[in-house]
Order: sequence, then structure tokens, then C-alpha cells
Amino acid sequence: MAAKHSRHIALTGPLAEYVETQIAGGEYASVSEMVRAAVRLLMERDRAAARPNLAASQTASADE
Repeated sequence: MAAKHSRHIALTGPLAEYVETQIAGGEYASVSEMVRAAVRLLMERDRAAARPNLAASQTASADE
């Protein structure tokens, strides 16, 4: 299991309400679980955004 690092986060009212609603509805077991899922989604989005840039740079290099 990966090492865990504790962090404190502050959420605005609407964000806190959304998190609590998701937990109460059983979508997530805890705030930590929801934050981990959100970070994973952001990481995937960033990787996906980098893919077209990588493909474009490889195509440009091949054309030279």
C-alpha cells in the first residue's frame, strides 16, 4: 500500500455541500475517498491533454 500523506483542505459552502451529499448518497465512503477520486480524474485529464501535444510534436519532428 502506498504511503499516505495527510493534508488539510478548506471548501466553500457549495463544494462542502456537494461532498457531503455524495457521501450521504453512498457514492463515496469519505471525504478522503472523494478527493482521491477527484485528483485521479484531474491527473487523467492532464495526461489526455498532453497526448495531442505529444502526437503533434512527434509529427512535426518526423516532417523535418
